[in-house]
Amino acid sequence: MSPRPASEPDLSRFVVVIARAEESGNVGAACRAMKVMGLSRLVLAAGRDYDEDRVATMAVHAFDVYQAATRHEDLASALASTSFSAGFTRRRGERRKTFSLSVDGFMEKALGRPPGGDIALVFGNERSGLSGEELSLCSVAVHIPTSEAFPSLNLAQAVQVAAWELRRQAEAGRWPPAPASASEASVRRSDVDASVERAAGRLAELGFFKLNQGEELREFLRDLAERAALSSSELRYFESFIHKMAALAGKGHAGKEDGP
Repeated sequence: MSPRPASEPDLSRFVVVIARAEESGNVGAACRAMKVMGLSRLVLAAGRDYDEDRVATMAVHAFDVYQAATRHEDLASALASTSFSAGFTRRRGERRKTFSLSVDGFMEKALGRPPGGDIALVFGNERSGLSGEELSLCSVAVHIPTSEAFPSLNLAQAVQVAAWELRRQAEAGRWPPAPASASEASVRRSDVDASVERAAGRLAELGFFKLNQGEELREFLRDLAERAALSSSELRYFESFIHKMAALAGKGHAGKEDGP
């Protein structure tokens, strides 16, 4: 990778994640869409072996983005080190997010987040987009406004629009202040997952969940923590609050069982 010119906005914390891409040409075109807007970090999740000649042809002078890409066996592992992730999708339905941000609204929020942790722009398979399960792994759902007459965007086109909007807002000077201490920086997905798992485990011990609600609550708590851009200290307080409430609930249940 060539060094970033001094006049360029620093977009180094943003990473483009493509899940289950099939076509080598689409991957190459996505690389070109990224580099022309100043993005250089690509992650391929659950991908395959791509035809590098085809990738290079479509990437033109952005083949270095592909060469530097990291690979993960699934989307969950690809997002483990991120602090915030946006799943780009036009569809809604079962197991999908209850609301969706417009691409410009998301980029404004993303650029206003405190430093610390990567921010992932997540795109799905060319044919089917992100599955409901994949979208559930993302912090928020994001849509690119399109005509209802033909709403579907090509993978590389979607990456291009998202990257353009990010650069546009970055050049407008929407940057967050530096945190006063490391504890005020955003935390990684893996840290949030560990905290949520401990809190949910405590609630499960009290019989708080019914049927599959345990997984739904875990997703809700994780999304809430990431959307709120909790710092390390705030995440600890959040978890402590849940543990204390669970302890009080446990005492209440014990009292009822011991009563007449």
